[in-house]
Amino acid sequence: MQLAILFWFYKEPHICKQRIELIRETNPDAKIYGLYGGDPHQENVFRNELGPLVDDFYTSSFCDKESEFKWIHGDVLLLDWYEKRGVELSWDSVAVVQWDMLLFDSLGAIFPGLEKDQMYLSGFRKLDADLEKRWYWTAQENEAERSDFETFKKVVASEYGYAPDEFPCCLFVFQILPRNFFKKWLQVADKYVGMLEYKIPAYAEIFSIKMYQKDIGVYWGDPKEDASAMPVNALPEEIKAAYVQSELSQTNGYRMFHPYSKSWE
Repeated sequence: MQLAILFWFYKEPHICKQRIELIRETNPDAKIYGLYGGDPHQENVFRNELGPLVDDFYTSSFCDKESEFKWIHGDVLLLDWYEKRGVELSWDSVAVVQWDMLLFDSLGAIFPGLEKDQMYLSGFRKLDADLEKRWYWTAQENEAERSDFETFKKVVASEYGYAPDEFPCCLFVFQILPRNFFKKWLQVADKYVGMLEYKIPAYAEIFSIKMYQKDIGVYWGDPKEDASAMPVNALPEEIKAAYVQSELSQTNGYRMFHPYSKSWE
């Protein structure tokens, strides 16, 4: 299987440069494709700084959208890359590595046995009753987000006959997406219905995409857990350098960390 890396970035070109160099060091045989989704007025700065370091550089056509839009619909931004550039490139699956993720090992070592048509979604799980009540995107007190979720359920039930007792969900921090998923995803009629952290897992089930599962230490906001003692979270809470060093010193420690937006010395 040809597993490429899609490096998704939009700020801090110097730190992005360091991240790409680290990815090259740990994954020397992988193609690295750059996806820029930041300020369109800064595109040339990033292209000049990072273009020579990647195997391809693509500027998203969604660059002029507000940052919140690009987060909620980051899946559509990825689909834009596939349709306008990725379809022509050489890969079977792409691992989407965001600029503020530290990666200290090869993806082959972290995800052994990953098959050609399998998908990986960080924090993949079922949206059970407890999580549905407290998760921001589905909690009843968040009326707009809850309404979006209810609309999404109606759409997939109507169009695909998909109405599980518990929807799947994830935290969209790190993903490995196979080409066959992109092909099917491209045919979805309204790609803006729903939020990507339940939308993409649901479409994966609808399209019968096989899921690769592995715990990479994702913090799900469980009151019993401590975000500072876990390597991956979707919060604006930086991973501490001392924690990273502690994990790297362990033979079986974690090797992926997010978010870490500073230079790594």
